[in-house]
Amino acid sequence: MSVSFTRTRNQLADLVLSEMGAKANGATADSADAVLIYEAIDLRLKELHKDGIIWRKVTAVPTEFSLSAGTNSASATADILFPLKLTVRDVSIDAPVQIISPVQYAAIDIKEETGIPIKAMWKGGSEFLFWPVPLEATTAKLLYEKIMDDTSASAAPDVDVAMMRSLKNLVRFDVADHWGKAETTIARWERVAKEAEKIIRKVNALRVDSKTVAVDNFDDQPDNNQTDYQR
Repeated sequence: MSVSFTRTRNQLADLVLSEMGAKANGATADSADAVLIYEAIDLRLKELHKDGIIWRKVTAVPTEFSLSAGTNSASATADILFPLKLTVRDVSIDAPVQIISPVQYAAIDIKEETGIPIKAMWKGGSEFLFWPVPLEATTAKLLYEKIMDDTSASAAPDVDVAMMRSLKNLVRFDVADHWGKAETTIARWERVAKEAEKIIRKVNALRVDSKTVAVDNFDDQPDNNQTDYQR
């Protein structure tokens, strides 16, 4: 018995095209149709990933970048999905920097204050705004979750194989209009797609050690239901 298997981008596209009626079993998919499916797969995967679904296959990436003296803005790398941890070099130690929201950054009264940065706002893309403004050039270290790579020919998408069936159902709904499917069919596929996203969230849910559950001594508590019944 085998428990290890993969499915490539091409195989996923073949499944979608078959259900669209655009490819007969055993036939080779039209290249233009296949490209459209590949595009739909990448668009949907990028959206799911950014939506906050836990993606166990995308690992955290460390990077370093320079923070100039007298400047509160610095650029790291462009492929950041979510920043996880940020530090700034303070002489011989890496001092922690709190990653804050735009609302928190706006609440800082004197943004020109100088010193060792203790807070930073991620503007999206590669840019961070630090506070206080550093007095001298230093190095910032960032641990971040990377935007997933685009899919490639004859390779497995960067996802768990357990979610491939649901991913197929999402992509099928995404391209249904292009193939002129009936509104009733699109509506049914939309319902299936919504359920598919729930399944993907379940498949990718974080698994950790179970917490100890405290059991109260209910004998010490008044039996309100019994009292109500007696009344």
